[in-house]
Amino acid sequence: MSSILIRNAHVISLDDQIGDLPRADIRIDDGAITAIGPDLDASGATVIDAAGKVALPGLVDSHRHVWQGAIGGAGGKVSLGGYFGVVLAGLLDKYQPDDVYAGVLWGALQALNAGITTVADWSHIGTTPAHADENVRALQDSGIRALYLYGPPVGQGVMRWFHESTERHPDDVRRMRVLLADDRARVTMGLALRGPEFATPETTEYDFNLARELGVPISIHSGIPGYLRKYRTIETLDGLGLLGPDVHHAHGAQFSDTDLARISATGGAVTPCPTVDMSMAMGTFPLVGRALEHGLLPALGTDTVAGAGTDLFSEMRLALAAERGRANAAALARDEPPATVDLDQRDVLRFATVAGAEAWGMSDRIGTLRPGKRADLILVDVSRPHLGPLNEPVTTIVLNAGPSDVDTVLVDGVVVKRGGRLVGPVADRARQLIEESRRRVFDRAKLVDVLGPSWAA
Repeated sequence: MSSILIRNAHVISLDDQIGDLPRADIRIDDGAITAIGPDLDASGATVIDAAGKVALPGLVDSHRHVWQGAIGGAGGKVSLGGYFGVVLAGLLDKYQPDDVYAGVLWGALQALNAGITTVADWSHIGTTPAHADENVRALQDSGIRALYLYGPPVGQGVMRWFHESTERHPDDVRRMRVLLADDRARVTMGLALRGPEFATPETTEYDFNLARELGVPISIHSGIPGYLRKYRTIETLDGLGLLGPDVHHAHGAQFSDTDLARISATGGAVTPCPTVDMSMAMGTFPLVGRALEHGLLPALGTDTVAGAGTDLFSEMRLALAAERGRANAAALARDEPPATVDLDQRDVLRFATVAGAEAWGMSDRIGTLRPGKRADLILVDVSRPHLGPLNEPVTTIVLNAGPSDVDTVLVDGVVVKRGGRLVGPVADRARQLIEESRRRVFDRAKLVDVLGPSWAA
């Protein structure tokens, strides 16, 4: 692999020892960061001029259904129940393997364009082994770092797999585990399981034991209104002895303090998805401050582009505003305006980087910038009017930046976005693939009958 020197960046490392460096270089060799500091040797390296740009660790999206790249907006005005009807029951089974490839490729490029270098892909589009294969191939071709979370084959029937299901997780995961055997590769494997809220305790126990037999992490949707209390999710998992540091809980807005204490005590991880959690009526506030109170560092997820955006900048802003609103609600109800606010911009930036890496056991590779870690990083162009003057870089970026401000993206030392544009052969053909797939899927689904004439293929 080639060597790269990023010259004269304002480095926000998020590493406690390196800290923030107003002018520094980053040396990359064979996909790894080898040095950070001013005036580094550029011998044998391609130089990227980063003057006027801030270098950050690549963002980590800890919960995303990447296959939905073609259906942005389809869930713009639905609750969780409406999402089940439109997306899972109305669209998912219309996807053929080539549509999965197109959707995942485009979805991964959407993430990369927004500075997301790592994604936990909660994939419930694996209707057949061929669907699963195309999902993985698209992740590998895109250039993103990904944890492929092999989910249930929902295309064989939503209710069959998501209502007190007795269907065991598909055995094809054993074949996929052989293909994705290297847990330090750019694309690795986990299991997307239904858990107690969507499957029987006996099924959940089988599925969790399967994941542990394969030695892969587990992700479940947890803390969903109408499900959590009925099925006593965390209590059930605890009673079965299934909680542990390999269990990741997406959403969780309805968790009780007892639930959070149990997750924390067993080393689990939580990922609120602020936009979806609030807009799809899954919680009054996303699980941020309450997680922190129980010693949990929340990661962040976009969840679905059908009902949210493609970037984590928006999720950071919403998480910050919502948590301040929650934390200050009691004082405001007493007509006692708080003198200060606690959660700050650097906190939520850590949610989108450090916490995501920790949630998936990748802290030794990504999440911060320091020598020895993989070169997953982004350059944000702060020369534009809405980001200048650069009085405090973290505050400026968290409160004002978006995908269009991401100038450069590297994953594993490979440049996948440069000068504000995605680069590489897949970027050129992905748009054509997704447009062709969109027309096929929408025609099969007759989506215009559900969502109106503006959705005509």
